[in-house]
Amino acid sequence: MNNEQIGKDVENVQNEVASMADMESYENSFKQIRVGEYVKGKIEKIDNEGITVDLGGKTDGFVPAAEITDFDPSASDLKVGDEINVVVLQRKGGVEGEFILSKKRADKEFAWKRILEAYEKKEPITATCTEAVKGGVIVDIGTRGFVPASQLDVRPVKDLTEFIGDELKLKIIELDPQKKRVVLSRKDIIIEDKKKAKEEIMSRIKEGEIIQGTVARLTNFGAFVNLGGIDGLIHISEMSWKRINHPSDIVSAGDKVDVLVLKVDLDKDKIALSLRQAKPDPWLVVDEKFPVGSVVSGKVTKLAKKYAFVELMDGIEGLVPIHEIANERIGVPEDVLKVGQEVNVKVLEVKSKDRRMTLSIKATLPAPEKPARTPRKKEDFTEYTSDKSSSTIGSYLKSKEEGNI
Repeated sequence: MNNEQIGKDVENVQNEVASMADMESYENSFKQIRVGEYVKGKIEKIDNEGITVDLGGKTDGFVPAAEITDFDPSASDLKVGDEINVVVLQRKGGVEGEFILSKKRADKEFAWKRILEAYEKKEPITATCTEAVKGGVIVDIGTRGFVPASQLDVRPVKDLTEFIGDELKLKIIELDPQKKRVVLSRKDIIIEDKKKAKEEIMSRIKEGEIIQGTVARLTNFGAFVNLGGIDGLIHISEMSWKRINHPSDIVSAGDKVDVLVLKVDLDKDKIALSLRQAKPDPWLVVDEKFPVGSVVSGKVTKLAKKYAFVELMDGIEGLVPIHEIANERIGVPEDVLKVGQEVNVKVLEVKSKDRRMTLSIKATLPAPEKPARTPRKKEDFTEYTSDKSSSTIGSYLKSKEEGNI
């Protein structure tokens, strides 16, 4: 055998080996997938019939529309290029046939693993509300979950449909893997979140500091202020430096207010606040602002049996005794005054430590004119000095001695 023939034989063997290697590589390029196996694939195409999925290794599979989800497939946000989990149901047409896949069964399997883990660890899960049914709503947690109406909120829910499409944070409160039953609660999450927020806020708030809040609601005894997850109370006595009849005299729901933290009770979850002490005490400057003897204007705020109260500035009220209201004698202050009336007053006395001030309206009024006296003429007294009627003590005694009297 000559060298040329030997070279050809070697070349043929090499080509055969290469061909066999290529065949093995080609065969290996097809992914080995078995029925019942859970795999991950990439969406290549979506139509009304279902989803075509690239399983890798030059292998495709098809998810029929009925195997996409238990819920409305048209509501799905799946798109070409998304990776999804699927389970192999069968292979149509033998060894080289198409793989039939199920996304919803794979989702359920992975969902149940996630559900069991969340239940054991007492962790919340997130789910989308898909429909309202009698007594509650259905949520998509990879499988169907049920949230009773009583577990949707801390307050009664009138319209269950308002939750459809919403993503809800939920806690698993009942689980039966055999019956594939999952009952969840949104209310428990709300309560827990509020409790955590309350604890965090209460640990952060310090007595003596001034913070901002929003007036949440008013009562006869005060106002509740939302401090960002927890309410504090401003008692009516801490609403203003002046006397008020109701908290609505000072604030309204929704108002932003600066308040002083008086007390934080961690055990009772209570925070006492002061609106008035968050501002300077006006009585500290009353001596300088309203010295004794000065005449200032004010507004009548209250009328009592023997007194009238006049506000000189926010938080500063003085008392006008009834005898200092008018020049003439009056029965009650209402005889000459009415609430809301603007009056001038003179400062008679200031006791800043006692937070008292005595005022006079009368001292600012013109002095009343005295009626002029008309002198009497001499003839006005003639009837008393005529001879007929004139007499003296001596004449009286003489007449008595003579027996004339």
